[in-house]
Amino acid sequence: MQTEKVLIDKVVTGGLGLGRMADGMVFMIPFVLPGEEVLIRPGRRKKNYLEAALVEVVSGSPRRIEADCPHFGVCGGCDFQHVEYGYQLELKSGVLRENLAAAKIIDDSELEKVTEEPLEADRPFGYRQRLRLQVDNNGGYGFFRRSSHEVEVIESCPLAMPSINKVMESFGSSEAVGHLLDTAREVELLASPGDESVVLIVRLRRKPRPADLKAADRASDQLKTVKAVYLAADSVRTQGPFCGSGSDDDEDRSLLLLLPFPAIPHHRIPAYTLSQEAGGFSQVNPEQNRKMIATMLDWVDTLKAERALDLFGGMGNFSIPLAMKFKEVIGLDRQRAAIRGAEQNAEKAGLSNCSFIRKSAEDGIKEFGAAGEVFDLVLLDPPRRGCREVLPFLSEIGNPAVIYISCDPATLARDLKDMSENGYTVRKVKMVDMFPQTHHLESMVLLTR
Repeated sequence: MQTEKVLIDKVVTGGLGLGRMADGMVFMIPFVLPGEEVLIRPGRRKKNYLEAALVEVVSGSPRRIEADCPHFGVCGGCDFQHVEYGYQLELKSGVLRENLAAAKIIDDSELEKVTEEPLEADRPFGYRQRLRLQVDNNGGYGFFRRSSHEVEVIESCPLAMPSINKVMESFGSSEAVGHLLDTAREVELLASPGDESVVLIVRLRRKPRPADLKAADRASDQLKTVKAVYLAADSVRTQGPFCGSGSDDDEDRSLLLLLPFPAIPHHRIPAYTLSQEAGGFSQVNPEQNRKMIATMLDWVDTLKAERALDLFGGMGNFSIPLAMKFKEVIGLDRQRAAIRGAEQNAEKAGLSNCSFIRKSAEDGIKEFGAAGEVFDLVLLDPPRRGCREVLPFLSEIGNPAVIYISCDPATLARDLKDMSENGYTVRKVKMVDMFPQTHHLESMVLLTR
């Protein structure tokens, strides 16, 4: 197949390099950087562009580096390990800025004024608090290869916390883990930084059998830093925790992940620890999450706010520190385990001014509006699809200030456009590098009406 020498114009959403071929056709290609001259092989034609594969970097960017991971380029997990870390921040900030500018929410000069410095990660590697591994038919584990469902088998991952890699590297020494891997399709490892332990969730290809339950108990014994194993399968209830022969049946084993938070003296926030049930949601990068919470607290200090509504509250990640400053905080979440965790976390923190309701964000904001409830601040931390459905009801609960936290620049831009058309103004924007070595980014936006 023919090749063509081309110039890379920029990096766009998805971490892909964009340029034009000699005939003017737009192409997109991974693992390249702006300004590079590369040799490409054209691939599938999409509606508005052509996919392409990298054959050779003819003239590389001075910001290009050698990736340390031997699986980089094949494994589908990372796509920025060839980029020096400071430049990763620039590229991601550019993607966020381009999405917001394209939505015409705010003009370029004003966007420049309200955009704060990105939240840089102190640890570009070794930061992931959880890792989900695919398991092949031979019991090998790793990640799907890029654009494939074939598993790239690994022994460790440079993005994972050391406690996770330590457990992963010991899988081969456990016959019980070998038994489980023979019938597993996924293994999820979740670190508990508060006690330096790890929880395993093994998803089997079939319903767990008695021999599997026994193997799960043995695995907890054989892997010394694993404090619990859960077994899951399609259409059946997750079983566990299996904590080995030395476990205490009287202890509370439902809240197994401990996430410590240091004190923030200038906000008068004492040190505290949140507990989370295995399988629940928490930010994958605990250090960046703490920085994001500190930024949120800085921002709310600029507002006259005493009552907050956290519409995607989870186990209280933002609600708990907010309640340490506000008169009242109400958190909503659809997951029963999240609400259970949030209530226990508030109790452990000695907070009586926050409450948690098991309800969807849309249903909750509608009901609060109908009841005439008024809030000064709404916190939005929705899934990737955004939260367009709740935005029309903000005006019914008192036109509160909004802090919107997003993991998808495209849906964020769409939702902010809706908000701007209803009178909201962007006051602050911040890119949060929650996922170093990948194109993924988190962002925070403060809006007032």
